[in-house]
Amino acid sequence: MSTVVIAEKPSMARAIQEGLGQQANRYEITNAFGHILEQAEPDAYLPGDVPKTAKGKKIWRMQDLPILPAEWKKFPKRDAKDQLAKIGALLKSADTVINAGDPDREGQLLIDEILEHFHYRGKVLRVWLKALDAENVRKAFAALESNEKYRPLKDAAEARSQSDWVVGMNLTRAVTVKSGDLFSIGRVQTPTLAIVVRRDLEIENFVPKDYFEVFAQCRHAQGAFLAKWEPSSTDGPGFDEEGRLIDKRLAEAIAQKAKGAGKVARFEAKEQKQSAPLPYSLSALQKVASSRFGMSAQQVLDTCQSLYEKKITSYPRTDCRYLPEEQLVDAPRILGKLPIPDGIRPLLNPRQKHVAWNNAKITAHNAIVPTGEPARGLSDAEAKLYDLIWKSYVALFLPDYRYRALSATIALGGESWKATGRQDIDLGWKKLFGAQALEDDEDADAARAPLPVMQTGDPVQGDGGKVEARQTKPPARFTDGSLIDAMSNIHKFVTDPQAKAKLKETSGLGTEATRASVLETLLQREYLQKKGKQLISTPKGRALIAYLEKQRLGSFADPVTTARWEDVLGMVAEGKVPMQKFTTAVTQEVAKAIEVLKSGSAMAGGGNATQQPLRAQPCPICGGDAVVRRLQSKKNRKVFFWSCSNRDAHPLLQDDNGKPGKPFEERKEDSGPPGPACPHCAGTATRTKTTSTGKTYYRCPSCQAAFWPDREDPQRLGAPWPPAENGGRRGSGATRSSSAKRSSGGDPSAPKTRSSTGGKKSASSGARGGKGRKSG
Repeated sequence: MSTVVIAEKPSMARAIQEGLGQQANRYEITNAFGHILEQAEPDAYLPGDVPKTAKGKKIWRMQDLPILPAEWKKFPKRDAKDQLAKIGALLKSADTVINAGDPDREGQLLIDEILEHFHYRGKVLRVWLKALDAENVRKAFAALESNEKYRPLKDAAEARSQSDWVVGMNLTRAVTVKSGDLFSIGRVQTPTLAIVVRRDLEIENFVPKDYFEVFAQCRHAQGAFLAKWEPSSTDGPGFDEEGRLIDKRLAEAIAQKAKGAGKVARFEAKEQKQSAPLPYSLSALQKVASSRFGMSAQQVLDTCQSLYEKKITSYPRTDCRYLPEEQLVDAPRILGKLPIPDGIRPLLNPRQKHVAWNNAKITAHNAIVPTGEPARGLSDAEAKLYDLIWKSYVALFLPDYRYRALSATIALGGESWKATGRQDIDLGWKKLFGAQALEDDEDADAARAPLPVMQTGDPVQGDGGKVEARQTKPPARFTDGSLIDAMSNIHKFVTDPQAKAKLKETSGLGTEATRASVLETLLQREYLQKKGKQLISTPKGRALIAYLEKQRLGSFADPVTTARWEDVLGMVAEGKVPMQKFTTAVTQEVAKAIEVLKSGSAMAGGGNATQQPLRAQPCPICGGDAVVRRLQSKKNRKVFFWSCSNRDAHPLLQDDNGKPGKPFEERKEDSGPPGPACPHCAGTATRTKTTSTGKTYYRCPSCQAAFWPDREDPQRLGAPWPPAENGGRRGSGATRSSSAKRSSGGDPSAPKTRSSTGGKKSASSGARGGKGRKSG
């Protein structure tokens, strides 16, 4: 009998092997590659009599919706079957398994679902790896816990997966059938899109308003300064509803009073101090990196994941900006290994306990901090983020920034004028950041304002006033960083006071692990487009939100609804709410929405930014619920075509003077006599093909998987081409490298070419190195 450690990915398996040293010989260490089991497609749940497309897929019909699985099915990913078999072989002789998934919901689920797949009934422990350096690995294995303690995390991940499937598969099909164009809908992505659409419409409909500010040029014995007019009341004529001065003549009249003798009616100089900011959560880091470096949210996540796998920083997918108090003892060791400037190191106090050290604030994870491992050979992006991370940690042990906050009220010309300023006493932790600290300071203007130290009652001379015209500005366009921040703090975009107060306590839209992928999905599906750093909604994105609101299905585009669902998911993860309560609520909402869509009108608009869609028409080939829509070619704007809502039912239709015409000819690669059914595509028939050397093989027209004929029975599928590779992304499966695709040209007779990362093999999997990332 043996103890098997199942790591989430090869890099983690290697880190465990290296971190445990000789102790690793006590275990059989293997690994997954992110999720190696995936949810079944809707075809697996639909009746067998549903008509199929030419590619063997069941057509999309309103009458088959909603699809609500009574018993959920999962299948091994095509390129992970070999690795899954290796894990299964190890489990047969295992009396204990250690779940070494990432320390989060998905990490818990992806190992637990493997154990469920093999009906493993032995002892299961959990190792919680917050960092992958040797010291943290040893500490984690010395503190193993029962895996059952973390079942609520697995339930939350399963509930999230099932609810996303129910929302996405049903509403995407329903709206697509109604519109004749593919409209993807998601539990998180659609309300996120709605935030951008509403911001864009607010900007485009914004009408700027003029207003004025009046300043007095004042002179004191210690120096000159500007003071701003403070009206005694803004309720009278000349002011708008926001209290802004809009009467230019009144402004000029006030400015005329800023002359002659005056006095300091009140002066305050308070000594203040400011501690270093909290270390970064993922969303906080994404916001800063977007603003400072123009990095996308996904790029920040991928780079942080790389730093984590190189053992340089702690786990990145964290929503927490606090640190466990017991880790304070590691500070001298970590500080001693960081590239701290010589002028800063003497200022450090490793025993200083910043407010960031607070066990009561710790969630499943802590803030992103350096581990103390040497940072060598970093890419430009890695170096930039590592610089932010280690400095945020070092700042916790530096003195507070100390300054005097100055405030003066001036009585001049029968009016009251206000001036503020700031004097630095000790820069403290800001010395580490230099000029950047001043740029990041929200009160930078006050810090630079030259306000002399005065006394109440001092004489002041007014040297005249000036009127400065201002204009109200629309809100800023979203960027990756500001949209991630909006998703994290969705209460800021809610007007209902009760909902606002409640949502302030929750995590917002999505999770730290998924927000970046949601943004990427919205870009890939052409709901959003990038213009420089800005994220702007496309006509297709706006059409979807408008249609949902018109059909009174705005709840699926409402951030409040999704944020509340996320709150319930959080309670599932804490074991406070059973997962069935959450999934049942989502299922009921989807079922109601489908009934509304079945009786509602067709979608009259849509298409992406380069298309000019017309109203949907019944499909002349499919009939029934199917509709076709006239679309414009992206490459040649003079060319139009028609697309059917039964997506793969038949080729695209030619345009016949504004009406649906004949189908385009079938693609060459999808032609050929039908062969055996594809094992991956729910009944799709493969096509019989011939290589350049005359050998017969089979290719699936849907997923493009290729197979040799079975050696004993040529009418059956034999070995796949290419051989399944280990690796790939969590949530997407493994893929061949682009160089391998180019070299083989998709021909099974081509030389066998595999991508390689040169990774070191783990103890028992024999798998090459690779990254396993979370999907959205």
